[in-house]
Amino acid sequence: MCKVGDIIVIKNYIGDDGCLIRQHSFIVINDEVGKIESISYDFVANVMSSFKDDDHKEKKLRFIENLLITQDDRNCSPENGKEAYIKVDQFYYFDKSKLDFYVIGTAEQKIIDRIFELIEILEEQDKLKNNVENLK
Repeated sequence: MCKVGDIIVIKNYIGDDGCLIRQHSFIVINDEVGKIESISYDFVANVMSSFKDDDHKEKKLRFIENLLITQDDRNCSPENGKEAYIKVDQFYYFDKSKLDFYVIGTAEQKIIDRIFELIEILEEQDKLKNNVENLK
């Protein structure tokens, strides 16, 4: 099971470019059953990515849709100690019964609150993207 705020690793999923991606972290932002484009889902998550170097970090954090998450913002096991960013504008819809994933930890409440604040701002700017490829 997973719940809002959980940090999970999904073993295989379809990215926004339509390609298969292996072993990637996400943060769960919705754990309720719903439908999108007439397809059922039971959780929604934002993808998390790591920084390649300081230049990459600076570039990514210039954009409002990318939220920094540090070791102090999460409780994970294992904890790699690295900073990462959450792509708040990208919603990935999943069906747990069709997905191989595991929970590695949780985000602090301040991060969850900030995600939802940014979602509201990005929604007003019409900048949210939905990925339903993993439901098909």
